[in-house]
Amino acid sequence: MIFIPLYIAILGLAFLGLALSLGSVGIVQPDWALALLLATLLARRGSWPWVLPSMLVHDLTLYWSVWGAFPLSCLLPFFLAGLDSRIGAGLPQRLALMALVSSAMLWHGAGTIQWLLTLTLCIPIWYLLVHIHEQQYA
Repeated sequence: MIFIPLYIAILGLAFLGLALSLGSVGIVQPDWALALLLATLLARRGSWPWVLPSMLVHDLTLYWSVWGAFPLSCLLPFFLAGLDSRIGAGLPQRLALMALVSSAMLWHGAGTIQWLLTLTLCIPIWYLLVHIHEQQYA
C-alpha cells in the first residue's frame, strides 16, 4: 500500500506549510497547507476521513474559526460524487470546485495574489497525486 506513507507525507508537509504560513508575516506566499489538502481531496475524494480533520485544524490555526475552507471542504466529496455520476469525472468541475473552496481565503482577508498563488500551487500537486493514484491501480 503506497497510500499510507503518501498520506503521512502529505500531512507532514501540510503541517510544515501551516507553520510557514504562520511564520512568514508580510511575505505574500500561497497557503501551502490548503493547497496540499485541497489537491488531495480533489485527486481522491475517498481521502476525506483524514483530510477534513486536517482542514479543520488548518482553519482553526490560521483563521481562528471553523468558517474557513472547512465547511465547503465537507461538501466537496458529495459534490464530486454527484457531478462525477451525472457528467463524468472532468477537469472543469474540479477547477470550479477548487476555486470555490479556496475562495474562503478571500473572505478571511487574504489578498487576490495569495489566492491565485494557492490555486497555482494546488494544480501541480493535484496532478502529481492523480498520477500516483493511477500508478497504484495500473
